[in-house]
Amino acid sequence: MKTKDRIIATALRLFNEEGEPNVTTNHIADEMDISPGNLYYHFKSKDDIIWQIFLQYEGKIKEALVVPEIQTASMKSMWLYLNMVFDVIVEYRFLYRNLIQLMNRIEFLKRHFRHILALKSQTALAILEQLQELEVVKADDATVRNLADQIALTSTFWLNYSIAIFDDEFDEQKKLSHGIFHILQMIAPFLDDKQKALLNQLSAQFL
Repeated sequence: MKTKDRIIATALRLFNEEGEPNVTTNHIADEMDISPGNLYYHFKSKDDIIWQIFLQYEGKIKEALVVPEIQTASMKSMWLYLNMVFDVIVEYRFLYRNLIQLMNRIEFLKRHFRHILALKSQTALAILEQLQELEVVKADDATVRNLADQIALTSTFWLNYSIAIFDDEFDEQKKLSHGIFHILQMIAPFLDDKQKALLNQLSAQFL
């Protein structure tokens, strides 16, 4: 692996484990056993490293947010789809845990992340509209639009919320599953009895 790629991978791990504000370029260099000068040869600042990490995240989250073509749908398929999206969020979780600070500090990151937030809402809306057409979700258009925004909001801020309500020792995968469950619970009032029962089964299996 090239030094530049190693810097990005090491920084991502440290940001996730220790929190981005607590990690300096010197910490990253020490962890890699290279000189700070070697690191600065590749990146002018920590924000430059964060930007490169963000570009990785942006590519993966856009791939995850491609709207699937839904022919037949169930809460199980929705659960699996949301799990794929949350996997990307968890992989780059420091971005979400320090989102407001990073957006205030790095202007170009703010612009790009706003686009991601809009894309989350648009994807949720497109999926809900397909479920509406299949009569899996029975709700009017205004309700569906509101649900899409709520889903985007919950998926974005779930990690911070989970830190507040769960103990540090709480299983990370279960935190993820709780986030997915809360999103699907927003849709639950608009499901038929069969899909509600399936959602309850999934909850018992994963929570």
